[in-house]
Amino acid sequence: MRAARSIRLVALREIMERGRSRGYLLSLLFTLLLLGAGFVLPSLLLNDQARKIALVEPTPAGLQQAVEQTADAYGVDVVVSTLPDQAAAETAVRDDQVAAALVVPADLSGPGVLIVHQSARSDVQAIATGAVQALRAAGVQQLLTPPQVTALEPPSASDTTALIFANAGIILMFIGIFSYGTWVLTGVVEEKQSRVVEVVLSTVRPRDLLMGKVLGIGLLALFQLAVLVGAGLIAVQITGRLALPPTTVGAVVQLLAWFILGFALYSTTMGFLGSLASRVEDASNASMPVTMTATACYLASILLVTQDPDGLLARVMTFFPPSAPMVVPLRTALGAIEPWEVVLSIALMLVAIWALFVVGARVYAGAVLQVGSRMRIRDAWRARS
Repeated sequence: MRAARSIRLVALREIMERGRSRGYLLSLLFTLLLLGAGFVLPSLLLNDQARKIALVEPTPAGLQQAVEQTADAYGVDVVVSTLPDQAAAETAVRDDQVAAALVVPADLSGPGVLIVHQSARSDVQAIATGAVQALRAAGVQQLLTPPQVTALEPPSASDTTALIFANAGIILMFIGIFSYGTWVLTGVVEEKQSRVVEVVLSTVRPRDLLMGKVLGIGLLALFQLAVLVGAGLIAVQITGRLALPPTTVGAVVQLLAWFILGFALYSTTMGFLGSLASRVEDASNASMPVTMTATACYLASILLVTQDPDGLLARVMTFFPPSAPMVVPLRTALGAIEPWEVVLSIALMLVAIWALFVVGARVYAGAVLQVGSRMRIRDAWRARS
């Protein structure tokens, strides 16, 4: 049987069996819940970090103490420093060395200015306002106007929407790995445990079987992603909460492209690792390296790359295939990546995916017919030598 026809038949079999299952429909609802949680979780985690606020000299007497006392009242940890002038403050803010810089006249003749990079965090703005108002009230100043917020690089509607798409892509990538990647894993183990794979391999090559399973389940995952993205775009248009920029189509295409690449990479790995286990109960242990890698890349993308998209870590993760699907869309949305980096990252991803299919197919072929205790990758590789 020709390879293309074999892969197509295996893929159709996976689509027909799993696409009509109740689990597939429930996973759509579950993904929506996780998608919402994914936007809330990073903000909750970042709330534990100390806020760095710089005071620009000359400062009113007691301003630092007022900032610290106001922060204590709000339950926020702050690190207060001083800078010699406004130019130094703008440089520090632009380089993300501090979250904001507060410029207040030494004689309290005005409420001052709060300098931020793109937008002011609500807690930082509240602390600055509370501190200035406390000082002016103590000085019998009647005007309690809050400091004016000045953004050095205010985000446009296009930037905001692009960042939302990037975050959604990262979240959906992570969810897709654990939901549909697990389908590939458990499907391999179930066929091995029931001996169905012995019948299938009598007419289909191991590599074609593995590629067909990844393709079939991947198409179901891609359909779910398209449904979620479409529902999101419709909701945005109906509610009018976001103005879709001209780059929306490009952002959606990028999201789909990196989802395909990321799913192919991770699900292929989970597929041949699943062949090492003989029972469904052992599947989670077999896939532990993949789940740990995916989790680490997800958290690093959300919590670290977002804060420093031009940093060394972000650049290294751009060319590391397991993290590239989560990092590249995010850096692109933040305008912190060069075109050649995107091209090189895609090329490395394609090479890694093909290498996994070649290596994984040999491991899969050497392990999928073996029953009993869990095999090691080295033994499975040698079984086909």
